Amino acid sequence: MLQSFWLLLVSFCLTGPAANAAEPGITFRPEAAAVGEYILLKDLAEFPPDMPQTCGQLQIWAAPPPGQVYPLTKEFLHYRLSQLGMGGLLAEATVPPVIQVRQTGTFLPKEQVEAAFRRYVLTHTPFPANQVRIEVLPLEEPVLVPDQEVTLEVLPPKTGRLVGEVSLEMALIRQGHLCRRLRVNGKVSLEREVVCSVKPLLPQTVIGPGDVRLCRRDVTNLGAEDFFVSMEQVMGRVLSRALGAQEILSPRHLSHQPVIQRGEEVTVILDDHGLIITTRGVAREPGYPGRPIRMLNPKSKKEFQAQVVDAKTVKVTW
Repeated sequence: MLQSFWLLLVSFCLTGPAANAAEPGITFRPEAAAVGEYILLKDLAEFPPDMPQTCGQLQIWAAPPPGQVYPLTKEFLHYRLSQLGMGGLLAEATVPPVIQVRQTGTFLPKEQVEAAFRRYVLTHTPFPANQVRIEVLPLEEPVLVPDQEVTLEVLPPKTGRLVGEVSLEMALIRQGHLCRRLRVNGKVSLEREVVCSVKPLLPQTVIGPGDVRLCRRDVTNLGAEDFFVSMEQVMGRVLSRALGAQEILSPRHLSHQPVIQRGEEVTVILDDHGLIITTRGVAREPGYPGRPIRMLNPKSKKEFQAQVVDAKTVKVTW
């Protein structure tokens, strides 16, 4: 389709009243400035008013990188125009031996791309910014823009998931008009403080303060039910399987059996506004870490309720 367009354009330029090879007034500049990725014919020459301006859109060659100069010779210009079917245009035109072509555009700053990517992810993710780590991958090729007066607008992705491998389509806007679209890829990781083992732990171990600690870990591929975020959630629990050093502790590592059996005698801690008293009590039912349990005072034969701390301890707070 593009080839057909150029053939029609060239035909129009050649058959139009201003396409006569002998038409005077076509002057090529010794120095030219290209705006964008290609050197266009209109960048190189001054056309008479009656010549179709559409001819100026013909692509002569790729523009040089910003800050560099491309020497476009008269011979190459003739060769290129001949390819386009417009070699006769140079018959009576004023053409310098060499046209020095500069690129007036600039490359889209990677910082602008990264900022747009990060801003969109942080705005549309439900997680706090301090839990999100974003890595924006470099563009596959540099993007050339006419000037710095361009903005990037992120188009809503088809899927709302913004964790893991994320691909966002961005629109390059200049003066309210769409210049082009580009695809930006990145990796979004979710990091949280979760309970991890300090050392290898064997099955049937009752978890104590020296066994686990909070560590910052990547939980991108984990569900909220796959980890613990506080030490209190696991203290006194019994492991049902081995746990490696620095491994994230998950519910699958924990036994669902009671840590205190009915009729078992355990230590009772009485906390009366900071005054700590210890005594003994007998469990009236199976006890699970962190849950309430009915206890019996073996001396007074009275029942009371406590909270299970671990396999050997319950606590009563007044």
